[in-house]
Amino acid sequence: MFGVLAEEPEQIEQSYASCQPWPEQVVLDGERETLGLYLTGHPINQYLKEIERYVGGVRLKDMHPTERGKVITAAGLVVAARVMVTKRGNRIGICTLDDRSGRLEVMLFTDALDKYQQLLEKDRILIVSGQVSFDDFSGGLKMTAREVMDIDEAREKYARGLAISLTDRQIDDQLLNRLRQSLEPHRSGTIPVHLYYQRADARARLRFGATWRVSPSDRLLNDLRGLIGSEQVELEFD
Repeated sequence: MFGVLAEEPEQIEQSYASCQPWPEQVVLDGERETLGLYLTGHPINQYLKEIERYVGGVRLKDMHPTERGKVITAAGLVVAARVMVTKRGNRIGICTLDDRSGRLEVMLFTDALDKYQQLLEKDRILIVSGQVSFDDFSGGLKMTAREVMDIDEAREKYARGLAISLTDRQIDDQLLNRLRQSLEPHRSGTIPVHLYYQRADARARLRFGATWRVSPSDRLLNDLRGLIGSEQVELEFD
C-alpha cells in the first residue's frame, strides 16, 4: 500500500496552440468595454509619433491663444462629442480632444459643422486646424475649427510613401505572396509603396508601380506589421 502511495505522479503533457498576440487596440477596446477604463495603455499611443508630423510637434498641453487670423493645428483622440442648438436655433458642434498630455475643446460653427459633422465620433483620431482662444466659461482654452481631418485623410494629404523594409533572410516566395495579398484590397489609393531590401553589404529601394498605390488605413498598416514586424513598416514624410 505504501509503495503505491510513493509512486511518482503521472506526468500530464500540456500543449498550447501557437497564435499571434492580440493587436494593442483589440486589448484596449476589451479593457474599456469590460472595466470602463484603459489599463495597459492608451489608444492614441500608437499614433503619437505620426501625428507629431501633422502638428509640428505641438502637444495639447503646449497650446496657447493664437494671434488674430493665425491658424494652428492640433490633434487628439475624441473623448466626447455632441451637437447643441442655441436659443437662436443655430447648431454648434463640440468635441474634446485628448493626446495624453492635455485636452482641448473644439467648436464647430454652422459652415464647419455642415462639412465635418460626420467626423465627430468618439474614439476617432482627428487633426483640426483653427484659432485658439480663452474660454471664459471653462477657464481653459478652446479652438474654433476651420478644417477637420481624420487620420486616414491626414495620411493621404501628408504622407509621401509607405515604406516596407525586408532583409535578405526574410524574403521568400511565401512572404511576397502574403505581402501582395495584404496590399491588394487597399490599391487605388494615392500613396506609393517603397520596398527597402537590406543585405549585409547593401541596401536598395524598389518602388512599386503606380497601380499599387494604396490607401494607408489602420487595417493595412496593422496587417503589414503583423506580417513582417512593427519596426519594418512606416509612413514616409517630407
